[in-house]
Amino acid sequence: MSEGGDWVPTITLNSIDDEYPSMVKIGDLELVVCRVDDEAFSLGNICSHAFARLSDGVVEGDQVFCPLHQGSFDLRTGAAVAAPCHVAVKSYPTRVEDGVVYVLPQARESQAA
Repeated sequence: MSEGGDWVPTITLNSIDDEYPSMVKIGDLELVVCRVDDEAFSLGNICSHAFARLSDGVVEGDQVFCPLHQGSFDLRTGAAVAAPCHVAVKSYPTRVEDGVVYVLPQARESQAA
């Protein structure tokens, strides 16, 4: 793999639907993994507005929509995009190698708090 962290293989890219995200676990960490074309993105799986799993939502463009109140988050950054969501969810470094989605299970620095 690469320098600078312990990348964890999670799921194959082909097993992720373009419209429906997948839930993966790395130890106690629960993530939603979304596919956009040949890229994958990982966010914390629990909506910051209400306790709902984003993995039960849908993906449209570069956003994942919460199934409870349809607020959305940017797949690249975890930023809240549409109300009622106003607080970002954590975003995790993610990459695809040989068809496998790897995640670095430490949140990006800007969202570690």
